[in-house]
Parts: sequence; structure tokens; C-alpha cells
Amino acid sequence: MPLAKGSSQKTISRNIGEMVHAGHPQAQAVAAALNTARSAKAEGGLPQRPPAPAADAGVHLGPIHSPVAGRTDHLPMNVPSGSYVIPADIVSSLGEGNTMAGFRAVKQMFRGAPKGSYAEGGITGAPVGEPVPIVAAGGEYVLSPDEVIWSGGGDIDAGHRALDKWITDTRKELIKTLQKLPGPKKD
Repeated sequence: MPLAKGSSQKTISRNIGEMVHAGHPQAQAVAAALNTARSAKAEGGLPQRPPAPAADAGVHLGPIHSPVAGRTDHLPMNVPSGSYVIPADIVSSLGEGNTMAGFRAVKQMFRGAPKGSYAEGGITGAPVGEPVPIVAAGGEYVLSPDEVIWSGGGDIDAGHRALDKWITDTRKELIKTLQKLPGPKKD
């Protein structure tokens, strides 16, 4: 089956998933999907989704859905400067091993964060800068700069430090929990 033309994250992910499902090695699937995306951009290919509003132009926020396993860092995207990416293992652990439930848990955790426009200075009124290119993995969750600032009590640097500590503590708790689980049931 030919790969879909386009350079959006969704198209790249779909192409990778189709190739892996067809039996191609993941590295080959990623290379082919990214090459197809580059070709589509060079040819001025049609966008695969409507353009984002001007304030959010070309940036990703929220859950990162992908048919490929997490921790693979194969999804090129832009995130707002000052945002924070919650790793896939943490998202999954919040959902008791279920990534979709983890996405809902993260959304619930940050429901109280003010919803400012980061492009216009967010809740602090100070612009956060140009979007930052990253390579992410499926199952991760991108917090907006406003959510990071809220986590730090109004200070983006304090928010990053608090989130780093939360990730470390959550990972330690997950390890303890997994160590306590019984092994596989034997017949």
C-alpha cells in the first residue's frame, strides 16, 4: 500500500503504523514516513488538516496519540516555548497502565489551570517565545506554558522544577508498586 502524502503528525504516524503493521522494521518505517513527509513539503503538498488558529500556529498541546509504542521519540512537532512534556510511562501509570485513562487523569489534574493564550503572554502577560521543534513519542502529554506557570504558582521556572520533581516521585512510586505485584499466574 502506498504511503499517504502529507507532512502532518497524524499522517506521519499513520504511515509509520501501516509500515510496521505490514512487517517492516520500525527504523525503516520511520525513515520512509519522514522521507514521504519531506517530499510532500517540498512539492507543496496539500495540508492533511486545517491550519491551526494564528495564536496556536503549528504547535501541539495535550495528548500525543500514535499507533507506534511509546518511548520511541519519532514524532516531529513544535511545542510552545515554556511547555512541558510528560513522559509516556508517567501518563500510563496515572491510568493504571492505560494510556487513554492516563490522558484523562492529566487533563483532570490541570483542569484548574487558567486558560490564557501563551502566544499573547499567557497568564503572566510575558510572551513565552517562538515554538520549539521536538521529536516526541506517542503516549506523552504536552502541557501548555500556562499549565506550567500554574504548577509553579505563577513562575514558569518553578513550574518546570515542580513538574520535574513530580515526575521523579511518580516514577519512584510506580517502581515500588510494580515490585509489589505478583508474578504471572502459572497454570
